[in-house]
Amino acid sequence: MIRRFLPIFASLFVLALTFFSLTGAVFAALSIQESQPITAVTIPPRMNARTGPGTGYPVVGFVAAGTKVKIIGENADGTWVRAEIDGFDGPVWLAKWLLNVAEGSAAAAQSRPQSNAAISQTTPLSATVAFSTTATAASVTEKPSAPAVDTSAGPVAVTTPARMNVRRGPGTAYPVATNAAAGTQARILGIGPDRQWYQVEMDGQSDKLWIFASLTTTHGSLEGVPQLTEAEIPPRPQPVAQPAPQAAAPAAAPVARAASLPGVGFGYGIQAHIIHTGQEGLAMDKTREMGFTWMKQQIEWRIFESNPGQYGFGDIGPIIGAADQRGINLLFSVVNAPDWARGPGFDANVGGPPADPQTLANFLGALAREYCGSSLKAIEVWNEQNLHYEWGNKPLNPAEYVALLRPAYASIKAACPSIYVISGAPTPAGDNGTLAMDDFRYLEEMFKQGVARYVDGIGAHPSGYNVPANVTWQAACAAIQQTGNSFNGACDNPHHSWSFRSTMEGYRNIAVVYGAGNIPIWPTEFGWAAGGAYHPAYAYANDNSYDEQAAWTVEAYQMMRNWGWVGPAFLWNLNFRVVADGTEKAQWGIVRNDWSPLPVYEALRGMGK
Repeated sequence: MIRRFLPIFASLFVLALTFFSLTGAVFAALSIQESQPITAVTIPPRMNARTGPGTGYPVVGFVAAGTKVKIIGENADGTWVRAEIDGFDGPVWLAKWLLNVAEGSAAAAQSRPQSNAAISQTTPLSATVAFSTTATAASVTEKPSAPAVDTSAGPVAVTTPARMNVRRGPGTAYPVATNAAAGTQARILGIGPDRQWYQVEMDGQSDKLWIFASLTTTHGSLEGVPQLTEAEIPPRPQPVAQPAPQAAAPAAAPVARAASLPGVGFGYGIQAHIIHTGQEGLAMDKTREMGFTWMKQQIEWRIFESNPGQYGFGDIGPIIGAADQRGINLLFSVVNAPDWARGPGFDANVGGPPADPQTLANFLGALAREYCGSSLKAIEVWNEQNLHYEWGNKPLNPAEYVALLRPAYASIKAACPSIYVISGAPTPAGDNGTLAMDDFRYLEEMFKQGVARYVDGIGAHPSGYNVPANVTWQAACAAIQQTGNSFNGACDNPHHSWSFRSTMEGYRNIAVVYGAGNIPIWPTEFGWAAGGAYHPAYAYANDNSYDEQAAWTVEAYQMMRNWGWVGPAFLWNLNFRVVADGTEKAQWGIVRNDWSPLPVYEALRGMGK
């Protein structure tokens, strides 16, 4: 599955709900009937207040958790409320599902006013966000008044994010000097050359520092504040080079490899969990409705070979049959050795590889032979083997993985030459001791060990976190600060793994350097979590609205289709909100627990193929 925020980087992040993306939806004018106000309490750590009832309206400010608000109206479908809040000049609109109504008697509910005009919008708001609603009226305190802003010495910027980077220069390439909490005041001394950054003076800091202007509110006039030239700002740091293999790598010459199958081009795929559910037909129908032709299912080896040579493929048969009937191509990702195949003293708390690679090769050969000529078109050999708990808590070793892959490839091809063999996709990660190995470094070592001879495609898991699809890792910090962020990974620990685009392009570059540019990259898992984090380890999900999830996913498919070097791409995931609702996996699901579509499903169905 796509990664939770692992302890790959040591920083802790403040959880907050931040900006939702602007959809550009057009709404009808409202006529609000005033009535007896009803008190409610905000739930998220930080909540957007808007000029109208929907994420298409501009954000006019933020409201902290536990703030009391007075509801004076709501839209026709009851999803947004009009409210009065201390500190705001006039009424604002708030998402109703992010409120606890403190005075919620039946009589109060009946008297609640509504707009007498229907809300018209170009994109239906069909999704809700799940948040804990444990706050009670008794535990609520009034939101304290904001400190007065003294502009007698010049204009002042007041920071708005819950946690904001303050830098040594006007850009995200400059180092972070400190962090500022929401409401921090800084006197504005200058404006950057591109007018996007303020040079500021802050209490407790002897140096002149820089903050991103769009994430502040400005008090006082900027007239007379100088706009600095390039010569007047700190020298711009040279961009940190993205990790890349050296051109003088041993395998720089064209790789000798088995003759390739007829090339499979780009394809639209999605991962689902359908084994042992009886819902394989429904899941594939939903896949076909989107115009997709590939589906991935993970297969746990330990379940289907409980004893050496005793294969029980019965539960796989219905999946093959349903796919055959609907013209769906299947990718099976095979993981988790049975206990009998693992080495002495293995860690039973986690899955892991076999002691003897030939045991996996035998299983994969039997699987390929059983379903040769069917809808099973590709097999991915293992999953995220650069991560400790996918590799049995053993030392992470790319050479050992290629030694596992080599006989597996030979066995699959001997049993069914038409099945594509895909290398196990590393998880996007940085180096972290025994827990994880940087995926670029891991992939490069795989190529040095000759992986290109034993695959038809290179597996990849380009995660999205809270970074838009087309944004590189170098630009990710600036992007999330502009779209709104509470999860600061891309700012605090710049690395390619935060970026879908940089991960994909990095894999391609490594393949080309090692003479394997003819081998396509298969993204066997990618996507964006949305709708709020189920656990603090997934804090980035708080930053992504359902509309952002939809837009970025469509953009990712379009980018991959246009690149020309990508094989079938598999979105994570179709139906974990159905089969595992309330878990971290469900955050990526594209249908609700009743199979009704989320905005991302609708967007993919309408996307040009």
